[in-house]
Amino acid sequence: MHDPTPRLLLFDDNIHSLGGHFLELASLLIQGAKQLGYTTCLATHHSFKAFDSVDFANEVFPVFRVRRMVEWSLGVDGRSKVRRKVDGSSVGGSWMENQRQALRGPLSRHERRPQVMLHRWSQAFFDLLSHWQVDSRDTLVVNTGDDFVLLALATALAKRDAIDPDATPLTIHIVFHFGVYDPITTEQRKRQFGAQVNDTLRQMASHHLHLHATTHSLTSQLKQVGVSVTPIPYPTRYRPPSLGSCDPSGRRKIVLAGTPRPEKGRHMIPELLSTIHHPYLSNGEYQMSMQMPARRWKRMIPVSMRPEYRRASAADSQSVASPSKGLFEIKPSDMPATDYHRWLDTADVGLFLYEPERYVARCSGVLLEMLIRGVPVIVPNRCWLADQVREAGGEGSVGYIYNSLDQIPEILDRLGKDYESIRRQSIQYASEIARRHASVNTLRQMGIADARQVHLHRVPLRPTTNEFSRGLQGTHACN
Repeated sequence: MHDPTPRLLLFDDNIHSLGGHFLELASLLIQGAKQLGYTTCLATHHSFKAFDSVDFANEVFPVFRVRRMVEWSLGVDGRSKVRRKVDGSSVGGSWMENQRQALRGPLSRHERRPQVMLHRWSQAFFDLLSHWQVDSRDTLVVNTGDDFVLLALATALAKRDAIDPDATPLTIHIVFHFGVYDPITTEQRKRQFGAQVNDTLRQMASHHLHLHATTHSLTSQLKQVGVSVTPIPYPTRYRPPSLGSCDPSGRRKIVLAGTPRPEKGRHMIPELLSTIHHPYLSNGEYQMSMQMPARRWKRMIPVSMRPEYRRASAADSQSVASPSKGLFEIKPSDMPATDYHRWLDTADVGLFLYEPERYVARCSGVLLEMLIRGVPVIVPNRCWLADQVREAGGEGSVGYIYNSLDQIPEILDRLGKDYESIRRQSIQYASEIARRHASVNTLRQMGIADARQVHLHRVPLRPTTNEFSRGLQGTHACN
């Protein structure tokens, strides 16, 4: 029997838990692919266990034994300083620069060394090509790509082509999310990034590779370093405009969504809370709702506010409503998608503390989730988030832009007076976000055809996740 359905195969080593937007991105791409008539498979980090929280569990294959490849990128989120070859060796700088970078690897934990990471990623990818019997009729998507991932991809494809010189070329889409440079990046490092990407692409020239960037500003950065990519909209899940918290007291809920991380302004949380504690939180005008880790939260909460925090955290863990006059609502870092989106539906204001330097060219999935709900937002200046507010009409349209935290109280005052007007404009703009950032539109902008109009025939291959994992046991060891 032959299965006529084309396949879209997704790869993201960063998916290891429910937290973050890596799983959400994959879920949306799978949703869009199915609307276009594809069957799908998703390769994740081997530690992913949340099968009960996704509705495509039988299509998930947890095989990668490495994650966060971006750590060794030449971009703003990486530690590399000079260009590498596909085997991970440093070649882009002077003898001294290459030696200095080469020494960083042995100083890292074994599993975080560049050569080890490249080997493990490329081996997992190669094994997937074999077990899935991938050929030219398939469409492959590397959901979270960067210059370092491309090195591992080139190694895997070279191994495949060496074993089977007659193998047909593959069609692979690689999606870039992270910034290439920031204001302090040297010109040399920018050149090294472009040279590494283009050298790696030349080694994969026999295949059909398509590079994409999820913001126009990232597209421009890549163009500046000589890398050609197609801009695509980052997909977001459709939600009808929300009603907000509907607090009978009239208090408005400020939502600080996402696991606190350095680039998302984790270090700014205590200053923010101290700044708005009196009178905005203490008088019941606003409530702060946040995702927080179960441990190590104290460094983010001022001492005077910790008793209130503990009460709110205990209330959430017991699945009871937060006290009506509480300062906080606390949610866990890892939330099932259904719970996470229901929580966002209760937002009256979306607040972002992101570091502008890290988000000059980087998209925020949380911002899109707020905008699609018609929730007014408060965002930092000089980054992609501020660009979105300006594109929607500027200050006072769908939100406000701040330059420093000490401007937040004034913004909350203005928002309190103008809230209904801004909320109406935000709801109107939400329809534009829904149209532009639908997952189907993302795939179409990538150039992925509607499979319902394509007639292909292939032998079906659908091993279960457990069967597949057993079949790959022992193949990822780094010798």
